[in-house]
Amino acid sequence: MKRSLVLFICFSLPFVPVADATDDRQTWVSSTYQTDFGGSRYLAFLELAPRFNQDSSEFNQFIIRPLLGYKITPKLQLWLGYTWQGEYSDNNGVGFDNATHDLMQQVQWIENISPALNLQYRFRLEQRFFADADSGHRMRHRLRLQYTLPGTQAYLIGIDELFIYLNSLNYSSRESFVQPGLNQNRAYAGIGYKFSPHFNVDTGYQLQYVNNFKGSDTYNSIWFTNVNFNF
Repeated sequence: MKRSLVLFICFSLPFVPVADATDDRQTWVSSTYQTDFGGSRYLAFLELAPRFNQDSSEFNQFIIRPLLGYKITPKLQLWLGYTWQGEYSDNNGVGFDNATHDLMQQVQWIENISPALNLQYRFRLEQRFFADADSGHRMRHRLRLQYTLPGTQAYLIGIDELFIYLNSLNYSSRESFVQPGLNQNRAYAGIGYKFSPHFNVDTGYQLQYVNNFKGSDTYNSIWFTNVNFNF
């Protein structure tokens, strides 16, 4: 039990970048719904995620992400999906006119290191179709650890996700961010509670680093809450 807690702490701390200044304070909420259709090998997943920027005072983004998956083994899953990422603006009644559409493929590995400690690794490929530029190709690596506190339904959670673009979009509005190499990193540490086998919530702090190839990089401090349903 002690070894599991030490491993969780060692994972969580090194992956949290340190910044001298914060460019924005934001609030993100993610609600997810996942089912294996009563214990079958087939999976379905849906994420709905509103986001607020400008010191959490303005609604700026909404994400809809449906996926279908298949369990190759109890630990290995393959997924195909789609993401609609709406960038909201109320200037001149634009609304979600500048939305991005992503096709995605992912592999996920789930491992119970101990009865209290769960590890997940996810690799995702995205083909991103922008409203104001050509398509971008991005890969994402996410490592997730969850440690259940002894004798409780509470848990600690740590996540680090790396985003890497594979192509460039020069001479476009996306030129500063879509270049081969590091796009961004998100490091999250939080605490959660399992209300039932089918419902859990975690909340905590996320530091988002965004690499700007043409100017100053961005550091966003985000209060992130995840509401998860499994059935």
